[in-house]
Parts: sequence; structure tokens; C-alpha cells
Amino acid sequence: MAIKMRLSHATAGVILAISPSSPVLAQSEFESLLCEAAETGAVVEIVYDEDASKGCLPRLLDVHQVAIGNNGLLYLHGWQTRGCTKGRDYESERIFRFDKIQSVEVIEGEFGERSQSVKDEGWDGCIGTNCFIEENICE
Repeated sequence: MAIKMRLSHATAGVILAISPSSPVLAQSEFESLLCEAAETGAVVEIVYDEDASKGCLPRLLDVHQVAIGNNGLLYLHGWQTRGCTKGRDYESERIFRFDKIQSVEVIEGEFGERSQSVKDEGWDGCIGTNCFIEENICE
């Protein structure tokens, strides 16, 4: 009987691991749109993580790359021109986890000079000394 219960728990674990609500499958929802934005130099508006509940406006991003992290999750790398982080709105190079992106919309706009220079330099998967990108998908 104990063996039967273990088998049932193992089967349930496999079913949960491959269910459509799995974070890995859910992450890819925005991949093609963000890759298209990266390849065409488009600007996007994203609602990220808990921004809406904090009363923040959607973030505006120049999409530079989409990549796979060392942890297997998808990431967006780009230049944030409007964002609400720790109570302040600022421009900077940023990395965003796909599983925390709530919505994405391509908007009218062009990369600013600083953003374009950062993209032109290329990206090695690091911001400062924090390096965690395994593979670039598109840029």
C-alpha cells in the first residue's frame, strides 16, 4: 500500500510539472512580441510585477535583448525610460524576468541616445558584476 501511495504522489508531481500553468510555459507568452521589438528597435510599455498595485504607471522600455538565464528562465534586457522602482521614476539599463511581466504593448517611440549607445555596445549578460545570462535569444 505504501508503494502505491508513493507512486500516486510521484504521478501527481509529474502532472503538476507539465501542466499549462507551469511558469516555464507561461513565460513564453511575450517572447515573440519582445523579440520583434528588440529586432526592430521598438519601444514597449509593460506592467511589471506589482507596479499596478503600487499605483505606478506602466514602465516604458527600449527592448535590447531577450535571453535565457542560468536558471532557465526568460529575461528581457533593455533601457527603462519610465519606471516605478522603490518609489522613484528613473532611466537606466534594466533586466526584467518574464514571469513577473503582467502585460506588454508596443507603443510609438524611438530609442533615446543613451539607450541606443548601450545597445550598440552589445551586452555580455552582466550588469555590474552580476552575470547570469546563459544564452541570448534575440536582439
